[in-house]
Amino acid sequence: MIKPIQSILFATNLNKTCLPALEMAAVMATRHQATLVLMHVVEQMPEYIETRLKGLFGEQEYEDMVQKKSNTARAALIGKISASGLVREALEQFCANAGIDDDACDYQAREIVVTGGNLVEEIIATSKKYNCGFIVMGAREGFLTDNSIGHTIKSVMRRSKIPVMMVPPPQE
Repeated sequence: MIKPIQSILFATNLNKTCLPALEMAAVMATRHQATLVLMHVVEQMPEYIETRLKGLFGEQEYEDMVQKKSNTARAALIGKISASGLVREALEQFCANAGIDDDACDYQAREIVVTGGNLVEEIIATSKKYNCGFIVMGAREGFLTDNSIGHTIKSVMRRSKIPVMMVPPPQE
């Protein structure tokens, strides 16, 4: 028996190439009436660099800079999901094509998570915390090819006990 999807994790680095992945996650969340969890991980710096920065700027100034980055990431995620433009348009188009009535397409549920630490560990932990049915991530533009699956996506795919969907960046 297929278990119903209660929530979907969209993990992003806030790059513009992740917009198709956000659209896909929003459409899937709408279709399944699932909660969409938007997540950004502020990557943890190696301890020796963090110690140097604290020494250079002072501990309070360093903590303020980290908090500012976290707040900026949260604002960017809020802006991505509340911007009615492309995401709302994609949802409406999906519902029209699928013949789903307007009430079923009225997607509202979402969570916004900004955390710090190891990227892969935080993504896996968040997917468990929110009981996600799958994880959606955007691929980056590659150097020699059209798109590239980076180390983070590969590591999440290896460690995850739930499906991971990789969405390629938009074609120019």
